[in-house]
Amino acid sequence: MQSSSKGLWISLALLAAGILAFFLFLYLTGHDPDERPLSLAEWVIGGILIGPGFGYLLKWRKNKGR
Repeated sequence: MQSSSKGLWISLALLAAGILAFFLFLYLTGHDPDERPLSLAEWVIGGILIGPGFGYLLKWRKNKGR
């Protein structure tokens, strides 16, 4: 149970870190959502930053029952 809980916390931490990194990227590039929507490149960068957290969460969920 402890390793299962640890895996969940790691995946949630990766998700949170990816989201924070994405917002930091938007801030540093000076993106203003009132001026224009996100471009395709910004969506791709967001997916790259947030994706590992989702992947680890799916891996945790798959191995949870074992």
